[in-house]
Amino acid sequence: MPLLNHHVEVRLMQSHGTTPEVTAQAIKCTTRHGFLVALGWVAQRLNLVDVLNRHLRINQKTYTHTPVDKVVEALVAILGNCRYMKDLNFDPEPLVADPAVAQAWGQERFAHFSTVCATFSKLTEENVQQLSDALAEIQAPLLQQEVAAVAGPDRSGMVIVDIDLTGQKVRGETRQYTGTDFGYIQGQLARGYQIAAAFLTGKQQRFAIDGLLKSGKANSRSGACLLELIPRVEARIGRPLRRVEWVEACLAQQKVRVRQLHQALQTVSGKGSARRKQKLQSELQETVQVIRELNHRLRQYRQDNQTNPAPLRIVLRADSAFGTPEVIQRLLELGYEFTIKSYSGSNPAYKRLFDAVPAEGWVEVEKNRFASEAVAVPGPTLLAPYPVRLVAMRRWNTDGREVRSVILTTLQTEALTMTEVVKLYHGRQTIEAGFQEWKGTFHFGAPRLRKYEANAAFTQLVLFAFNLVRWAWRYLSTSSSKLAEAKSRLLVRVAARCRATIRCIGDTLRLVFSRGTPLAGAEITLNRAVSYQCTFSTPRMSSCSRET
Repeated sequence: MPLLNHHVEVRLMQSHGTTPEVTAQAIKCTTRHGFLVALGWVAQRLNLVDVLNRHLRINQKTYTHTPVDKVVEALVAILGNCRYMKDLNFDPEPLVADPAVAQAWGQERFAHFSTVCATFSKLTEENVQQLSDALAEIQAPLLQQEVAAVAGPDRSGMVIVDIDLTGQKVRGETRQYTGTDFGYIQGQLARGYQIAAAFLTGKQQRFAIDGLLKSGKANSRSGACLLELIPRVEARIGRPLRRVEWVEACLAQQKVRVRQLHQALQTVSGKGSARRKQKLQSELQETVQVIRELNHRLRQYRQDNQTNPAPLRIVLRADSAFGTPEVIQRLLELGYEFTIKSYSGSNPAYKRLFDAVPAEGWVEVEKNRFASEAVAVPGPTLLAPYPVRLVAMRRWNTDGREVRSVILTTLQTEALTMTEVVKLYHGRQTIEAGFQEWKGTFHFGAPRLRKYEANAAFTQLVLFAFNLVRWAWRYLSTSSSKLAEAKSRLLVRVAARCRATIRCIGDTLRLVFSRGTPLAGAEITLNRAVSYQCTFSTPRMSSCSRET
């Protein structure tokens, strides 16, 4: 990676308002995308390019730009408020025409957008996993710091993880988007993708842990999506102790059921016995299979506990799409605590149960929202009894329609009151806000590319961008309270579009936003632990240049 020092030959640039000046003490230049330069410095502090080069093996020839260069350029486009990939070249102030940004991200200049798209079209499923692993390696220490702050020194604090799905509806010729399918997306039946994502609730902010791009019909298999995310979440933040004793109890109960079925088969007689015998044999086979699977998981859980010296107390929050008996059973085995909406209480089958509760049995927990633990709704069917709480909720819409629901949680009364359980569950709106940020700030409401693997890789980059704008302030300092307290929308939509002057003095990089911009006079400073290269050259400045 090139190093910025005062012995580097600096050639003056005269194009697109980027004119460096050299003195004996400092190097100075200007940029039209101030905050993007600051993020580039942070990315170099995180060794982004080095890690990507170690992991990514894309089958594409290198001419002027490597495949990794173009993956990094796509990340810069996400952070630079580019709605479409072509905006890299055809935006009113295109990124490819701002060499200061490219150099801050470790490149002499950026490639034409078409070659970036060509690189993404070459990606395979293996490349997507390589990209995910590389970004996970970069973020691991930062996520671990957030987890440590929440869990506390004794690791007993609740680490809250939200899991949910969000849809991406495709546009135009929908069949050209590979891997899409019809599903319930953005409030209607449409063709597209679903993104299953996990978010961490930190001390002050939310962070994306990981995500998976699925077909549009994944909503009907959302329980499977959650279980698919669990190993990825554990690889990034840690895991709880497995409930080995409870799994052993499940196993014992299933063995008792096998003995009962054998006895029943021996006593079947009379009219219709053949049909009853067939039904019993079918149940026996299913139970034997359950025992085999339990035995296999039990061996794995014992090994997991032996290799987990610092277990976490992780509380999962999810909506009713994930509250299936199979998911509840598995989460209990894996040692998680959870607060999940198990099913809709507005189901007619539960209407009489809700109506049977006297008025005084309902407690107002929030405005126009009531809860009760006196509703005797049945819990999920598990392989062995487990102490879970069922909290019924009811509210009224503005049109007067009553809406009912039921929350299933492992958090007992000595840990949280009923009101606290409801408020904890409704705190999962943080993930909805995260999805809105993806779609509003990073223009991720629709897929950018046509190939499934390309969109899956793009999903990983958006997750990283989501976290990077939050983590940037661990490395940067600013004199502006407006910047220090800014949300990502202002940073991406405004700060990344403001002109600024860059001064490099010794080991200090200073960025000052220019007059006439919304952030005029605001400064950002980075004290470099290592030196970075920032050689100012004179690349071809045409916004339509095509290079690979």
